[in-house]
Amino acid sequence: MMWCFVGMPITAPIALIPVIPNLPFFYLVFRAWSHWRALAGSKHLEFLLNKNLLAPQPSRILDEIYSRGKPDFGAKTNLKVGQIAPERGVPKGPNWATEQEVMVLRKEDAKQISQALEVPELEIELGRAVWQVRRILKAQEALVEEKKDLNKAGSERP
Repeated sequence: MMWCFVGMPITAPIALIPVIPNLPFFYLVFRAWSHWRALAGSKHLEFLLNKNLLAPQPSRILDEIYSRGKPDFGAKTNLKVGQIAPERGVPKGPNWATEQEVMVLRKEDAKQISQALEVPELEIELGRAVWQVRRILKAQEALVEEKKDLNKAGSERP
């Protein structure tokens, strides 16, 4: 947000040229406004939690949907991010969390959650969140593979 505020005065002189619209300025203003709204929302939630005005309650609907993705600690498999377990896409094993992170929520679950809670807009946001986390996990996996390749290449040198 601070970079948006810093960039606005720098891009403002572009408005002196009447033919070219000042798109960078408007972009930075919009970004700063969006960040400001998010910050105000998080401060409001923090206030509600600090004053005990927000009482979290369990949801049977969400518990049921999330329990479908709950890991089974009985068997052991070594799954990578792109691989899927036969029944649900969740790794099994006593140390599954230490081996590698795997998605528990799927895009199909986002649709079920939005339908169960009767909030259709939630499907888009959950789908975006699933996409972002999947992309981050794949990038982390690629980084680990690259480090392994570099270590292997370094150890093969005479």
